[in-house]
Amino acid sequence: MASSGLAVFGAVAAAHALGVISPGPDFAIVTRQSLAHGRAAGLWTAAGIGTGILFHVSYSLFGLRWLTRTLPWALWVIALVGAGFLIWMGVKALRARPLPEVASDAPAPVAGDWKRNYGTGLATNLLNPKVTLFFVALFTAVVSGPISATLMWVLAIWLPLATFAWFATLALLLSHDGLRRAVRRQAHRIDHAMGLVLIGLGLFVIARTLGAWFYR
Repeated sequence: MASSGLAVFGAVAAAHALGVISPGPDFAIVTRQSLAHGRAAGLWTAAGIGTGILFHVSYSLFGLRWLTRTLPWALWVIALVGAGFLIWMGVKALRARPLPEVASDAPAPVAGDWKRNYGTGLATNLLNPKVTLFFVALFTAVVSGPISATLMWVLAIWLPLATFAWFATLALLLSHDGLRRAVRRQAHRIDHAMGLVLIGLGLFVIARTLGAWFYR
């Protein structure tokens, strides 16, 4: 990849890393499955989440590539809407407070075999509208023009694998109650860091989009 491609990859990977470690529905379901059913259940749930990310990344990337070639003006509209969404998410993240302590006993079991654990992770990710908006807004923020097929494939492979790696690690660690509590205590700090990054990305894409509009 050229230097510009590496810059896009670095920006997307960094923002995605902060987003994926920020506590949310995916984090909660991996925690629940790991505590209720053990590491294997957590790993299959993580695999389902990774598959969901593959779906989100694929349609976001290919859809944006089509827009940049056929309807470039629509990309500007999406960019501004996406920037507003990023800023909104960032402000909400900055307002995050420490999570309350929870009891160490696990919830009642809801899944048994690997298919149900995998399906639980997949459904949790696919049915979360914030994931869709996050990737569309993120790619719009960092992609200023047509991107190479190589970069698209690299992102399409890296992001799901990175997601699975993170949640698989959680599945291995969060079955230990002490570690889970330690992560929960730092959750608001993770949210604050993510909030600053998202607000910065949102402001950047607004400035870049308006600049391209007025100086075209």
